[in-house]
Amino acid sequence: MTPLRRRIVAERRILLWPRGLVGRVSLVLLAAVLLVFVGSAFVYEQAETYIVDDERMTQLVESLATDVRVIRAASPEQRQVLAVMLSTGDLTMTWHAPHTTWRSKFYETRGTRVLCREMVRQQAMLGASKLRLGTTTLAPSDVVGTLDLGEAGALAFTAPHMIAHHYVTRGLASAGITALAVSLAAAMLVRALSTPLRALSELADGVANGEDGPERWVAIVEQGPREVRGLAKAINAMQERIRHLIDDRTEALAAVSHDLRTPLQRLRLRAGFLDDLEAQAAIETDVTEMEAMLSGVLAFLAGEKDPEDVRSVDLGAMLATLIDERADRGLDARYEGPDRCLVRVRLLATKRVFSNLIDNALNYGGNAEVTLRIQGNEVRVQVVDDGPGIPDADLERVMTPFTRLEGSRSRSTGGIGLGLAIVKREVERGGGRVVLGRAPGRGLCATVSLPR
Repeated sequence: MTPLRRRIVAERRILLWPRGLVGRVSLVLLAAVLLVFVGSAFVYEQAETYIVDDERMTQLVESLATDVRVIRAASPEQRQVLAVMLSTGDLTMTWHAPHTTWRSKFYETRGTRVLCREMVRQQAMLGASKLRLGTTTLAPSDVVGTLDLGEAGALAFTAPHMIAHHYVTRGLASAGITALAVSLAAAMLVRALSTPLRALSELADGVANGEDGPERWVAIVEQGPREVRGLAKAINAMQERIRHLIDDRTEALAAVSHDLRTPLQRLRLRAGFLDDLEAQAAIETDVTEMEAMLSGVLAFLAGEKDPEDVRSVDLGAMLATLIDERADRGLDARYEGPDRCLVRVRLLATKRVFSNLIDNALNYGGNAEVTLRIQGNEVRVQVVDDGPGIPDADLERVMTPFTRLEGSRSRSTGGIGLGLAIVKREVERGGGRVVLGRAPGRGLCATVSLPR
């Protein structure tokens, strides 16, 4: 099988097999109902064939045997009238005089041959009269036959609905109604049972993607089957542990960072009284670097509990303003793109993202070229510089917290490895993605894609 054929078969299987719990359970129950119907249809139809047909056949044998005796005993002038008089709703007969040319149009089948042998076995007189049975195209459920009475002529008869079995038709209708009722009931029951599972899934996605902070997490109602209640209880306990862990870590680091600011300010103040200007400059540089580190840590930690809501923001105006601010300071920064581009994002978080990317490009590449493009339902922003770039092996690692690349990122710039980590976290919180790469013939290219 070719790869294309295998892919088509795989896609077809995926389409036939529902992805949701309600669809799968309903399909299984429907298949079970159909299998039960098929099995019971075979068993009961066989029973109907051997019970109902045997009864009809016995009645037909007795009627034919009696009618043959009556017609043979009657005079030739009375036989035609007797045949009509002896006809009933279950058996219609016509008499034909001997040596006359007539032909009954019917064709034999396996079922009629079996029926003929069984009737002859029950009544030898029918065999002596050369009983022949068949059916017609217009009425395949009717049994048509002839009896050769010799000098008494011949009988042609029709037994309507002799080989008709209505069980399958009735069974299909009843099975369809049953399958529909079972499917609806199963869908309602499974939907009710799967409601807690959907809530668990949505909450787990929110926790995993970091879309909402711990302060927005809501405890799941512990209802449903025992297993679902146990899972909800475990999820609630996990939420509580994660919330306490994040709160404790944030408060501890924030307290430490806050407490360090006071001695840093005292150290800066005391350095100002030093007579040694070289030592004074070195101390102030170290203090500035430590303050930048504290600010970066606080910004990174604050993002996890940021209550800022999503709103409509003019991304084009934001980028143009950020570039103008750098250009006014004499830095090589350029913007290319539309003047207006509305997106729904967190304003401060998005501004922090592109400020970090532009500042990184200016600090490490010497220039920053920002390009904004609208592509369908997506907005794509590229920040390119002419610096040394980042090795391909480190493109993913550099976006993890506190990761610094000594080969291309100098510590003299004050970076502590949180800028790109903040970028990645905030972009993904907004449903976008950030990709780092190398621009052809240039340095680092940071591409941020956001949904419109």
